[in-house]
Amino acid sequence: MKISTRVHPPARHVPLLDYLSGRFTYRPREAWQTLIEEGHVEHNGRRATLQTIVTQGDTLTTEIPDPDPPDANYDYTIVYEDQWLIGINKPTNLRVHGRGRFIHANLIHHIRHVRQPAYPEAELANRLDANTTGVVVLTQDKETVRRMNHLFRERLVQKTYLALVHGQPPASGSIQTPIGQLPSPDRIYRFGSGPTAVKPKEAQTDFTVINQINHDIALVELTPRTGRTHQLRVHMAELGHPLIGDMLYQMDDETFLRYCSHPQEFDTPLIGRHALHCVQNSFPHPWCEEETCTIKAPLPPDMRQIIDS
Repeated sequence: MKISTRVHPPARHVPLLDYLSGRFTYRPREAWQTLIEEGHVEHNGRRATLQTIVTQGDTLTTEIPDPDPPDANYDYTIVYEDQWLIGINKPTNLRVHGRGRFIHANLIHHIRHVRQPAYPEAELANRLDANTTGVVVLTQDKETVRRMNHLFRERLVQKTYLALVHGQPPASGSIQTPIGQLPSPDRIYRFGSGPTAVKPKEAQTDFTVINQINHDIALVELTPRTGRTHQLRVHMAELGHPLIGDMLYQMDDETFLRYCSHPQEFDTPLIGRHALHCVQNSFPHPWCEEETCTIKAPLPPDMRQIIDS
């Protein structure tokens, strides 16, 4: 596979290897070094070396092997459709959009180019983490996505989640601690509150216990009033009742990195992901505002199995 790219600002007089390994992190530094040494990288039309210096506006061309497609679960279903909107029930292990290795292994690429019939004009109106399941809203034209963005921005979309959490939380309540990104090692993106959080923003989550399944597991309904990254996971962990399977917010950074590299050293979690599902989105229809559009998605089998057992 031959790829060509321009050097992005603010890069000025940067060693070629530093630029490639820093910008295209889906390949390790050693792999980029090998490609340069074997003559597979060109700089402004000429063969590059490890001594090549690049600056913004330069053209880099390289021949790299086609990567193995990453694992992705395309077993999604369409649970709502009209001429403007598509409602998807997204499974676990599926990113809604992609970059790097996942440029093609994601929901929006699949529904535009692979699924039959395809929806070539589909756009994302909301997003879920790769391992959060449930309702994702897509639009079928540019004007509708603009209108949906307005509804989300004005907080006119009511999102309802179900989560399985540890312990015995209060029957109901509201969590309102601000959320920002926490300092963490490479490869970890952790969010929370406190003095080390970077630019924390207001965040509010309302919760209600639906079923105290046993002394250590509760099914909780969560209603986010704001839309911060990892908000529901962070708030429930700060309440002292982290989500079942959410290792990121049950371990410190060092332990979490060890878990990622050697999961066999740890007890097997009840579920192989954080147990969070978007069960419903409800909002004024972007074209028929007098109507309320409600899109629902049933609980996935992995969460249902824990509840039923």
